[in-house]
Amino acid sequence: MLTGPVVYTLYYEQYLAAFLLCWFGAFTDWLDGFVARKTGTVSEWGKVIDPVADKVLVGAVVLMMLVKGLLPVWFVVAVVARDLIILVAAVYARKRVNVVLPSLMSGKLAVSAIALTGVVAMLEGGPVVIWLIGLSCGLMALSLWHYGKRLHGLLR
Repeated sequence: MLTGPVVYTLYYEQYLAAFLLCWFGAFTDWLDGFVARKTGTVSEWGKVIDPVADKVLVGAVVLMMLVKGLLPVWFVVAVVARDLIILVAAVYARKRVNVVLPSLMSGKLAVSAIALTGVVAMLEGGPVVIWLIGLSCGLMALSLWHYGKRLHGLLR
């Protein structure tokens, strides 16, 4: 639900508003998962829609940041490609072995690094962003390896 307002604020270079909306979204996402786990109300639907919503938001944000010249093309392609690979693998796992794959900590760390990269890119750019892009890429590769390893184990 916040993707539209975040993209709008980014387009009009209202970076503080975009930042606050993203943090609000991250907090409510965490709160929803926390409450579902504590109350035993985790659902198959929630395990599907939550990561898809996260991927839509991250993809829209990095694409808008590309449009605004805040992130390089190759990095945005890497972020979107990683999310598409994970999404396709999740659909395949669901159809093949009827399992909904939950998120992994390495994936959450990768998304956190991407988010931090975006925040720093909005604030200053420069060498810190380059370092964070490298960190994000390393964590994206690690998370893809973990997701692939888990999928391989399920399919065996």
